[in-house]
Amino acid sequence: MVTIAKILSFVRAVTNGAKISNVKIDLGGGENKTAQHFSAPGDDSFPLITDYVLAADVPRNGGKAIVGYVDPINDPVAQEGDKRIYARDPATGVAVVSFWLKNDGSGIMSNAAGSIELQAGGTVVINGVTIDTTGNITTPAGITADTVNADAIEADTSLKVLTLELAGHTHLAGTPPGNTGPNQ
Repeated sequence: MVTIAKILSFVRAVTNGAKISNVKIDLGGGENKTAQHFSAPGDDSFPLITDYVLAADVPRNGGKAIVGYVDPINDPVAQEGDKRIYARDPATGVAVVSFWLKNDGSGIMSNAAGSIELQAGGTVVINGVTIDTTGNITTPAGITADTVNADAIEADTSLKVLTLELAGHTHLAGTPPGNTGPNQ
């Protein structure tokens, strides 16, 4: 028999040398049981007490195993063929970070402060900065660097723009207004 139940607690344990997770559940009508948590290999998830479980009978006296969970708070957004995982704030149950693998070959990792997107064609966008598949970087805000002592910069740590080395780069004095001489 399969039962939908409410989670009362989730505890990591070691039984007969095996690292397991026990889920105490409320089956309704005052009956509580402790069941073992089962999930896909490599999935280390810790449910919240606001979740509901699907508990299945196992072949031992009164035994149950938890084979699935329902998050009643967050709206599911994955589409056909997608895989999305997310972590939740334990106090509110609200999703705080997600990894969304989409059916078009793209993926997005995001939280409230930023995101990293791998587009289906291989271009990566990190908080608005785009890196294409040939290594070109485009940024809407421009690039800035800290002011440093140019004499202390080694040649291999300087910034080059096209063929111009910026470390120690100067111009001869030009004629006013605002003209400069050729590169040195």
